[in-house]
Amino acid sequence: MAASSEKKRIVEDFLKRCIDYSNNKLRGYREALDGADSEQELALQDKISHWTAYRFFNEYAIEELKGAELDDWFDDD
Repeated sequence: MAASSEKKRIVEDFLKRCIDYSNNKLRGYREALDGADSEQELALQDKISHWTAYRFFNEYAIEELKGAELDDWFDDD
C-alpha cells in the first residue's frame, strides 16, 4: 500500500509541474495577444484553448489520484 501511495505522490507531483508549465505557457500566449494582428490572435486563442484544456485535464487527474478509483493502476501485481 505504501508503495502505491508513493507512486501516486510521484505522479501527482509530475502533474503539478505540468500545470505550472501550462500556466507559464498560457501567461506567455496571453501577453502575446497585445499587439497581435487578427490572424495571430486567432492562432494564439487556439493555443490558449488547447493549453487550458491540458491544464484542466491535469487538475482532473490529480483529483482522481486522491480517490481510490485509480489504485489498481499503481499495483505491482
